[in-house]
Amino acid sequence: MSTVEGRLRIAVQKSGRLSERSLDLVRDAGLRVVKGNNDLLYRVENYPIDLLRVRDDDIPTFVADGVCDLG
Repeated sequence: MSTVEGRLRIAVQKSGRLSERSLDLVRDAGLRVVKGNNDLLYRVENYPIDLLRVRDDDIPTFVADGVCDLG
């Protein structure tokens, strides 16, 4: 788990056909997602989870480098 406030960080695609579907899936799972200070970070209110919106090509790198826990 990421050390940022003990929150799980998940990388999701920021644009493209899977972008909104990813957020819909998270919301359908019962997570209350709110936009952070910018378009790249979304926080989940009811669980210690952050969604980091990045380019789809960068998701594996973010996970491999430990920036995100899942992608």
